[in-house]
Amino acid sequence: MSFHEVDDALWPMIEPYLPPPKPHVGRPRADERGLFNGILYVLATGCSWHDVPRQYDTTSTVHRFHLSLCDHGIYDEIFAAMRRHGYDLADLDLSCCAIDTTTIPATKGE
Repeated sequence: MSFHEVDDALWPMIEPYLPPPKPHVGRPRADERGLFNGILYVLATGCSWHDVPRQYDTTSTVHRFHLSLCDHGIYDEIFAAMRRHGYDLADLDLSCCAIDTTTIPATKGE
């Protein structure tokens, strides 16, 4: 599967939804765009977090950023904004969608 990084046109739509950086001293903060691209790399390629290319930052930093976005509901906000933007442009077609599920057969009797 091919992977495409977030480009300059898409990043301004994503960046406002990320948590504001906390004031700190010491090491420079990691590049949020690189971290986000690292997360997308894992999702698009199906690799493990340990296989994230170093260009996106360390594997632990990328994974920690992913967990932070999950904990704060940031993904839901980003996806909702992109969906609205797609509808506004009349560029979103949901006529063909797939749903993946796992089912477990129920035991009969007892």
